[in-house]
Order: sequence, then C-alpha cells, then structure tokens
Amino acid sequence: MQLNTKQEEAKNKINWPLLIIAWAWSWKTATLTARVEYMIREKNIPSNNIMMVTFTNKAATEMRERVARVLWVEKPRSIYAAWNFPLIWTFHSIWIFILKEVLLKYSSEELQIWLRKDFIIYDEQDKISVLKNILKNRLNLDEKEFPARKIAFYISNAKNNLITAKWYEKEIDSTIKEVVYKAYLEYEKDLISNNAIDFDDILIKTYAVLRIWKILEYYQEKYKYLMVDEYQDTNLVQYEIVKLLASKYWNLAVVWDDSQSIYSWRWADMRNIINFKKDYSDALVIKLEQNYRSTKKIIAWANSVIAKNTSGIKKELWTENDEWSHIQYIEAPDDKIEASIITQIIKEKEGDYKDNLVLYRTNAQSRKIEESLLMANIPYRVIWWMKFYDRAEIKDLLWYLKVIHNPNDTVAMKRIINTPTRKIWAKSIETMDNYRENFSLTYPQIMENIDDIEELNNWAKNSIKIFNQLFEDLVLKSHKIVVSELIREIVKVTNYEEYITSWLSGEEKDSKLENIDELVNVATEYNGMEPRESLAIFLEEVSLITDMDTKDERSDYVTLMTIHTSKWLEQKRVFLTWLEEWLFPSFRSIWDIAALEEERRLMYVAMTRAREELYISRASERFNFWDYVRNPESRFLKEINKEYLENYDLWNFVNKWNSYFSKGLSGNSEWFSGFWSSFWWEIFSKPKIKVADNDISQFWLWDRVSHPKFWNGIITNLSWELATIAFTWKWAVKMNIKIAPVRKV
Repeated sequence: MQLNTKQEEAKNKINWPLLIIAWAWSWKTATLTARVEYMIREKNIPSNNIMMVTFTNKAATEMRERVARVLWVEKPRSIYAAWNFPLIWTFHSIWIFILKEVLLKYSSEELQIWLRKDFIIYDEQDKISVLKNILKNRLNLDEKEFPARKIAFYISNAKNNLITAKWYEKEIDSTIKEVVYKAYLEYEKDLISNNAIDFDDILIKTYAVLRIWKILEYYQEKYKYLMVDEYQDTNLVQYEIVKLLASKYWNLAVVWDDSQSIYSWRWADMRNIINFKKDYSDALVIKLEQNYRSTKKIIAWANSVIAKNTSGIKKELWTENDEWSHIQYIEAPDDKIEASIITQIIKEKEGDYKDNLVLYRTNAQSRKIEESLLMANIPYRVIWWMKFYDRAEIKDLLWYLKVIHNPNDTVAMKRIINTPTRKIWAKSIETMDNYRENFSLTYPQIMENIDDIEELNNWAKNSIKIFNQLFEDLVLKSHKIVVSELIREIVKVTNYEEYITSWLSGEEKDSKLENIDELVNVATEYNGMEPRESLAIFLEEVSLITDMDTKDERSDYVTLMTIHTSKWLEQKRVFLTWLEEWLFPSFRSIWDIAALEEERRLMYVAMTRAREELYISRASERFNFWDYVRNPESRFLKEINKEYLENYDLWNFVNKWNSYFSKGLSGNSEWFSGFWSSFWWEIFSKPKIKVADNDISQFWLWDRVSHPKFWNGIITNLSWELATIAFTWKWAVKMNIKIAPVRKV
C-alpha cells in the first residue's frame, strides 16, 4: 500500500517519542504495520524488541496477520509462542504474559503481590458472585440496599485509581463507602485464598512488579520499542505502566483520537494526553486527517458536529472519495413508524442484509426495531445483548475447566458441584463453606475427608463422594487429553447434553447443542499443545475475549448494536436512531460539559461508521410506561450544516403501505386505497398527546401544579426545563415542563 506523506513521516520516526493523531479510518493500522516492517527490514531491529499494544483481540489479530504477511513469516498461534515475532497483543494479554514470566522467576512473597503462577482470572459474573456472598454472609447486609454491582463499581474505580483496600479507609465519607471498604478488604482476602485476580488486578499487579527495579530493567531492555494504539482509551494504570517501560529509551509511539474517546465509564482518562505532552515534551506530533472510508458529505457532517466541542485537538477530517447522496433525515410521527420506515428501507435496498447497521444509545432501545424486522421476516442479530461466553451452557463448561485447572477456585467449584443436579443442596454447600473458612481448607481437602463432617447426613456425604470421584477423574484426564477433548469428556461423563436440553425442543435445543459444539471448535485451536498447557492458555485467552471479538461476520443479517460497541466497525449503510434530547444526548449529560462533549464524540463515532449511506432518525412521540411522551429534537441535529441533510419523504412510506394493503383486492381497491390514505393522514397529522409551550420562568421549586391525567402535584426538583413532580395519586414523575400539559394552581 502506498502511504501518504504524513503516514510516511510517522513510519520513519523510530527513535523518539511520537504522537500520531489519527482520526476515523485514516489507515492508522496500515501505518503501524508499515512502521513495524520498516523497523525490522530497514533498521535491523530484532522483532522481539518490539511491543505493540491494542485494546481488542480483533484489532491485535488483524495487526499480527498484517505484520506476518509483510514479513513473509507465519503468525504465532499464541503469545507464548511469539519468540521471533513482535509482541502484538492487547493490554491485558501482554500484562498477563509478563506476570506469568515474572512469577516463574520470583516468588509471590518476594514480589509482594500474593499470587502464584497458576492464578485464575475472575470475570465480572465471578466478581459479583463473590461480593454477593460477602455482603450477605459476612457483612450481614441487605443486597437490595447495597447491591453487589454497585459495590463492584466502587472497588473497580478504586483499583483504577491505584487505591488499595487498606488505603480505601481514607476515602470513607458516606455509609456506602464504609460498606465498600469492608467488602473490599474481604474481597481481597478471597482473591488471595483462591489464587485469583480480576480484570483490574491484571493492571495493578503488573504495575506493582514493574516498579521493582531489576524487573523493570529487564523488560526495558527486552522491549525497547513501544507502540500503543487507541491511546485515548487508556486509564491511569495503563498510562503509568507504559511510562515505566518507555522511561529508559523513550522509543514510544502512541496513536490518539480524542474524537473517539467515549469510554470514560470504563475509566479511560482524557487527561492522559495532557500528561503525555508533559512527560514527553519534545515528542513529534503527526496528524493523519485523510479518511479512506466515508463519503465527503458524511465527513463534512461529522466535522460540523465535532467542531462544537471546545476540548480536544482541532482537526479537519477530509476524503477524496466520490460524492454520494445527502444524509437522509427520518422524522417519524412515533417510534413504531420510525422502526417500520427503517425496516422498509432495508428491505428495498439492493445487496445483502449485512450491509445494514442499526445504532442506538442504549441496549433497551433495540426492541421496536427488532419487532419490526421480525414482522418483515428480515434476519438480524443484536450484538452483545447476550454474548457467546455469557450463555448458560458455555459458562457451565468453562466453570468445569476452571476448577479442573485450579481446584482451589471456590467460585467455580460452587457453580459446578450441583450442575447437573446431584442433590448436593445449598445446606451441604454452606456446611462445607463453614469448614473452609474456619479451618482454612480447600474444597478438595474437605471432599476427601467428607466422612469426618458430622453435620452432613449419609445421603449428602454419598452425593459429595460421587461428585469428588468424577472431579478427580477429570483432573487426571486433563493431564492426558487436550482441552477440546476434555470439554467433550465433561459433557459425556456429566450427561450434560441431556441436562441442558431435557426440557427444550426444536430450535432452542439445537441452538444449545450448537453452542457446545462451537466451544469445542474454538478449543481445537489449542490441539497442538501439551494437555495442561492447552487448558491453561485456552482459559486465559477466553477470559480476555472482548465485546468486539464475539461478532459473527459470516452470516447475512442486519446488525443491531449500541454506538459504544460499534467503534471498530464500518458498514456500507448506517441507521442512527433515537436522535432526541434527553435520549441522545442522554439526560445525565445535559448539564455536565465534559459528559456532553463525550456524548458528542459518541455521535461522531456513530456517523463515521458509515461508508456510503447514512440515515438519522427521531420520533416525535414515543410510548413509554403506558403513556406517550415527547422529547425535543436532539441538539446534535441542530448542529448539522443543513445543506448536508435531506428530509426523508414520509409519504413515500405511506404510499408503499397503501400499495401493499390494496394489492390483490378486487372491486374495492380504489375505495380501500382512499380509506388507507385517510387513515395514515390521521396518524401523521394528529399527535397522540397535546404538546404545551410553557414559559418555564414561571415555574419555581415547590410550586403546586395540575396535570390533566395525574391531577395536582408539587414540584420537588427543578433543573431548567426538567422537573420532578410529586402527584397526589401517583409516584413522582419527571417531565419537561416546557412541553408538558401542566399549569400552576
């Protein structure tokens, strides 16, 4: 591929800090690939001295494939087999790799991270399960008052700000934080006893070991050349780790796109660019502004919106691609018609269904579109509503593998001990748990001596003995057969297929069996390894699967997803829906400038997913909680240069339906056509609710107001147009008092 002038400059700058400002579809991946090839072939830099860090397995895999092609070598099958190949993997994969290397050379006590080399990784469900147990059984708290997910959020926030459980005591300024402190301490004890880490710990533990001078010096010499993609998505810990590794030679190149910084809720920190400019003040800055995917009008519109942000680096994205049609703006009377119009457009367009991508702000917003596509018999897939590795049958089998890999994994053991049902009831598990905590025993140790536990009756003891024998047999087999065969063995000896499908039939049954087969298929990639090695690496890599790595790109279906999960995608035709104030931008961002600017960056990401055609839509009314509501037009629509927009002809949609319903009618088709047009005129011309135009300056906190449906109420909260009103015969209701049918009394 022929690089442009700026890309060529980025490729050739090797021995100095480099900041590559790369906007949407500017061929940054091709630039980085060319850079790696140049370093190895022209500069004779050993390939194993190069580290490139990305955020998704999909991006890392693509980069490895490209580098393998240009170097004419075979792509490594695993990070543990990449001896003479650049280390191109995700943040978490590389840090786990480093942790395991370090733990082979040093003891856990010497490192003071209290972790052994055969550690396991807790996913979010495992984490929530452990915290639920802590809150209920150790802290005696009501989970409704202190939800495990909320506590997990606080703990994750603390870890990503390098605040340990011990130091969290200084953060206590409320009841919830006092609970977090106690739960955090107990959670860390559980992690240590189970030789486990969660996703946040992967970063924390790596940062801890790299602060040991002799270890840091080793990795600084090993990886003298560093590249980090999607640098705007790094958090504080990731930034500090990269800074440590680069602090000796300064051969650091980072790719930054502030316009696509949309993950603050995952602890991504925009301040890292300020820190970068401070820490690497002499860094060369190169801007890649040419877009190679989208059309001129899509790019122009994206520029017009993102220009309204006051923070970030100023840019002017441009393209040489041919002109296409204007952006189509669908302003539907209600949400059902909005979905129907989108469905009709998809059905009429030439090409495959997979050319269509429907985007929305939150997962819950997919329902109307789904219903409309179903009615039209159009195949679709909602991406990441239920991820492959989150399905019950897949989780069960992975828990079996986890506990076979590490018998001390109490979370996994408690999940499988009665799956399938073995009549080992909750009381028996609670009894074993008490022994485990009171006498510092593991589940295998307790099961081996189950006859000594007087609290259990003979029936319970026999059930546990049968399970223990099955478990020990599987552990023995894990040393003889690779992980794909081990999964088959688990399914066989546990009668798992019968258990999972005995109450199902037809397509649902087939689907679950196909999922199990697919898991085995994934595991066959590790067939060439030693049995226990195949098990360990399979579990490690599965635990690091991200949202973007679960998308099936082989089938022909319309794709539905949130904008956040679409970031690494491009599609021929994109539908961007729910463009209404309070929805997009979201209600929470309206009065927070930083949050609002992130919402605008989210809008920019959504727009630049489209290669050729872009449709944006809103509904004048939406049915919500048994009533119709109206939200104003999104401010993002008002920020668009109107010359790039073209209103979608709603009567084109009406006439299509009119033709459909009158088709095949004999004698009365003319009458029916006229009737149907009148019917649609009623729908389009008459709103289902009457919209007011109130003077909001007349409303004050604690004013008494009346509503035609909810009667009298009092304004208990007022923030500009948005009010919370406590009505006499109804709970408190939030509404926009500028357009709501309320009046002062």
